[in-house]
Amino acid sequence: MTDLDESWWVRVLAGPGGDLHAATADERYVALPRSSDPRVVVDSSSRLAVRDAVERFVASRTENSMLRMVAGRGAPLVAKTKSVWSVTPSASNDTLRAHLSEVLGEHVRLAVAVGPPRPNRKPVVRCYNETELIAVAKLGPDPHTASMVSNESHWLRTLESEPLAGVSTPRLLHAGEFGDSNLLVMSAMDLKSDLGLAFADVPLSVVRELCERHRSGPLGESSWWSALLDRLDRPELAAIAEQARSTQVDPRFDQLETSAWHGDWSPWNMGTSTSGDLYVWDWERTTIGVPVGFDLLHLHYQYGAGLDAADDDLRSLDVPDIQHELVKRLYLFEVCARHADADALHGDRHVRAVEALERLQSPGPVT
Repeated sequence: MTDLDESWWVRVLAGPGGDLHAATADERYVALPRSSDPRVVVDSSSRLAVRDAVERFVASRTENSMLRMVAGRGAPLVAKTKSVWSVTPSASNDTLRAHLSEVLGEHVRLAVAVGPPRPNRKPVVRCYNETELIAVAKLGPDPHTASMVSNESHWLRTLESEPLAGVSTPRLLHAGEFGDSNLLVMSAMDLKSDLGLAFADVPLSVVRELCERHRSGPLGESSWWSALLDRLDRPELAAIAEQARSTQVDPRFDQLETSAWHGDWSPWNMGTSTSGDLYVWDWERTTIGVPVGFDLLHLHYQYGAGLDAADDDLRSLDVPDIQHELVKRLYLFEVCARHADADALHGDRHVRAVEALERLQSPGPVT
């Protein structure tokens, strides 16, 4: 998984060959929660960007609205702290801020956030003019996240021309490159809250429509399936790869219906706009050719009570009970492949997935 050392931040903010320690520069950034471990790096010249960054940082750690409000009032003090970096580009490149200002056609200030270590960790950039948030950008600075950024660009185009019923998605404003990173820029969303939906409010109807719209052929002919076997083909996953190959002789294998999934169907990737519309975002893992029900398994495994809690939802998508165990195993193979893609095979998440696979082959609940 990418090590977020200073050279990584050089590539993100200044571009290859740029400088984060210029003696004079009009781009100055502060870091939250501290300079030794930046999770959010924000342009100190924008009070709006700083206040929003502080509030969002606090909100990511607590749902207490009072704490969030108090943090927002303290944002001006953050803007006055000593800048972590003074950013200038190399002679042949723009800084990220200059590049995004050109893409968006107006001068912007930035707040760049990165999540905790996980397979899809990447810079997410909020772009502000003088009065409001106008766009959100994503950078893919390594092969794994670059492919995710490109995939999301594709799906945002697709969903803009063929929207799902009752669902809004961000508009794709730009797809290209910055330095050696893939870049997408999308419209900001006018959300009531950036805390997502309650687990119970995650809509099944959207999963159903996505499945109905992208019905595909037998699993054995799926490009996802052949790619999955390739992704699992590494020494550390030899036992899991063998389990995956053995499923092809299971009589249920060719009976599985295949379709599309969002790829990270979670309460945090959806919300309600101020006008009452449902927004769904983060389409970077969307794939066609997976067994029906993967989104629901992901929801229950990652954010709910575990895979066994997904059975009723699988039935609502007409997945026969006899297929549930096999679909769960296939989903966990995908989870293991994601860990391999991101060189994250030694973390707790991978251990949990391997243990869940083992429990599927023995009595007891699958969490």
